[in-house]
Amino acid sequence: MTFSKKTPVWNTLFRVAYRRISRKRLLLAALLAVALHVVFYCSAPEAFRLFAEYAPVPQEKVVLTQPENVLIPEELLPEEFRKKKTSEFVPVNPNAPEQVPEATNNHSAVDQRAAQENPDPTTRSRKPTNDGELEDSRGIAEQVVPRELLPEEMRVTRVAEQAKSESDAREKAEQEETVRAPQGVSAPENATGTIALGKTPDRTQTKKTNIPEPQARPRIATPPGLKTLTMKSNTATNEIGAVSLDAKFSEFGEYTQRMLEAIQAAWYVTCERSSVHSRGSVVVRFTLCSDGTIKSTEVLHSSASELATYACRDAIESRAPYEAWREEMVALFGEEQTTTISFYYR
Repeated sequence: MTFSKKTPVWNTLFRVAYRRISRKRLLLAALLAVALHVVFYCSAPEAFRLFAEYAPVPQEKVVLTQPENVLIPEELLPEEFRKKKTSEFVPVNPNAPEQVPEATNNHSAVDQRAAQENPDPTTRSRKPTNDGELEDSRGIAEQVVPRELLPEEMRVTRVAEQAKSESDAREKAEQEETVRAPQGVSAPENATGTIALGKTPDRTQTKKTNIPEPQARPRIATPPGLKTLTMKSNTATNEIGAVSLDAKFSEFGEYTQRMLEAIQAAWYVTCERSSVHSRGSVVVRFTLCSDGTIKSTEVLHSSASELATYACRDAIESRAPYEAWREEMVALFGEEQTTTISFYYR
């Protein structure tokens, strides 16, 4: 065989190999190659999974660093990215006067403004200075008694006061209308129907009618409230008055106040009857329904004794059902609310 300069070497080699290998062998080799590729394609994921599962892991972990987050002021964020501030119940000081605050997310049984006995005119804080026991607490008052432990005439709520004032106003108007002497009334007559000449009628013998009875004088006592751990705060407010926090009146705030007072009163009674002597805290969570019933009572934490823990749970369950919610409360809060109460034994 001779090679010309114009014929490529690789082309000549291909012709020689093609002549010596049969066409059947070439077809079989092609099919075998295709089959091997299909098998590898199908088994590759499982093979890599087994390799990743059983392959030795290096001891040193790779730590990826990322740049620190830059805190953007909330007022510069769009409305949808701003934190939604929820309303919080505050057990206000019953010894502080009732004043409407400018703006606050706290709600309670009365309106109150943040104040303290020694104000600081150089600050704009809405929290008073208070040497309390717990930083997370919202309580201000110390010497208060649950409403249910007071006599019946002292269990006064905002709604009851309003109804009583309206009733007193109507009674006063009726009494004034009755006592007022009508025009055209003749002189008093004796038993025979004639006027007694020369005698002055004995006014001591006349029947006293339409004279209002004097009301009982109110007794001075500690206003009802919640006995809570007082707030510990190093800030100061610039308004003078009894130590108090900003809070707005709401029906749910008054409802919560009465419910917590009932639970606290039941807790006191249970601890006294069972002679509970313990230290620690108990946190109980439950769901309050709009009809006043409760469900899903759960003890989240307890560092007190078993009897002390039971007293806390029993104080909540024994007072149910509570008052049914009003339509406004249902429209605002829905059909149920999850509530968490912390009990402290000292």
